[in-house]
Amino acid sequence: MTILGLFLNKEIRTGANRRYLELMEGLAEKGNNVIVVMNSLLHYDAASFTKISIPVSYIRKGFPPASFLFKLKANNISLLVKEAIRNKSGQRIDWILIHGDMHLNLAVKLKDLLHSQLFFAYRCNDILRSKYIRESGCLHPVEYAKALFFETIYKAREKKVALYADMVTFQSTSDEQDWISRNKEPTIQRIVIPGNIGLPRCSEEWKNANKSETCKDLLYVGVLSLSKGLFQVFSILKMLKERGLHDIKLTVLGKNDSIESIIAMIRKMEIEDSIHFAGYTLPFPYLAESSILVFPSYYDAFPDTVLEALHAGCPVIASNRGGIPDILKNPELMFHPKDVKGMADLLERCIRSKDEYHRIREICSNRADYFRFDWCDRWNSAMMDNLQRKEPR
Repeated sequence: MTILGLFLNKEIRTGANRRYLELMEGLAEKGNNVIVVMNSLLHYDAASFTKISIPVSYIRKGFPPASFLFKLKANNISLLVKEAIRNKSGQRIDWILIHGDMHLNLAVKLKDLLHSQLFFAYRCNDILRSKYIRESGCLHPVEYAKALFFETIYKAREKKVALYADMVTFQSTSDEQDWISRNKEPTIQRIVIPGNIGLPRCSEEWKNANKSETCKDLLYVGVLSLSKGLFQVFSILKMLKERGLHDIKLTVLGKNDSIESIIAMIRKMEIEDSIHFAGYTLPFPYLAESSILVFPSYYDAFPDTVLEALHAGCPVIASNRGGIPDILKNPELMFHPKDVKGMADLLERCIRSKDEYHRIREICSNRADYFRFDWCDRWNSAMMDNLQRKEPR
């Protein structure tokens, strides 16, 4: 197959960005002709795919939108891609594969110019995420209104995907069912491809590295925001201390560019001395040493953080939102994001009883092997299986 990828981002900001480039490399390693159009403002040395660099300067979340600027480059990109195909003795682009909607307008334009099929991958259900965060009570009135406004944009983009995509994939069955409830387009091929535990992130070095015998060190990994459940983690810690468990410590991993308001919060809660902010760093050393990962996010499509914890053998309790139920399965490990008491109760039992802690460890350990599969092979098979089913729409 010949596959065209689009990554005109100026930086690799998220796990989803990183995973997309890993996928393009992996598909190329499987013998496909993979061409990725990349922003020359981003330094990235492609290991396996053919890289086409073009300059696109934009302001993140600014005006005009990056997606609009990307679309303006469509004619130039199509010429460069055709030249790259000619050099590889290829005939045509079989698939344009994109993650998320930042490149949607460009991909739709290129689909027409290159007569290709479009494979759209949902990495986040923005509509459901917006709904949950609005319901959380975390937003100020202006933020709430902004969330409602952007939700209308997300819905319009979703309709565009339903109109132009030839195949869509989701990370969880819940996201797929939510999408189906709004889009009943019968001609689109749908498939669920969950995240996996695999290289290059999850190396053998960290497999089952966690050997904790007792529960005393809590860990949070993620963006330092209320929507990710950080306030709930602080509240759990405070509740445990009020129950006489004064030796409990919490390590927080994540970008801390604007940490002043968070420091003020934990000082007010009188738990500052029990929290260590480790910054934005490799999580595995902490997953190997911590007793348990606490991840009560209001919404996460399919968090790598939880998969990485399972790989390292670090037990997890988390929210029952997004793709987390597909990962953990056992309802005993999952809570409504606001159920601070329920999470604190489980943690207290684990802290006071080694048997209870080891029982929770065993439940989590049994989930890891379900996600030890060849992730790139799932994508490759999906495209190969569907390639001949229909002509480009």
